[in-house]
Amino acid sequence: MKKKVIGIFTIVAIATVVGYNAYTSQSNLKLSALALANVEALARYEYPGGGITCNQSKHDSPGNCWHMYGECSMGWFIRYDDCVFTGSSSDSCVTPCE
Repeated sequence: MKKKVIGIFTIVAIATVVGYNAYTSQSNLKLSALALANVEALARYEYPGGGITCNQSKHDSPGNCWHMYGECSMGWFIRYDDCVFTGSSSDSCVTPCE
């Protein structure tokens, strides 16, 4: 019985030390200036040569500035996602619906 209590106490002590070390190491994350510059460069959402032009029709690929909204029926059990114009360059949707 005494060995079981000592074993459980040891396991709890080890788990406590490991947990505390994991917790403190998460807050001590330091990045070099080069790493920060790389992160900032990758985080910028740039397109080479200008911006995005919106499609005038929801039938044209790549469907820029259109967002999925609802669905349409093209016959018996044939359903497609429908698109609505948003003007946001981050949206993209193409549909055969009228």
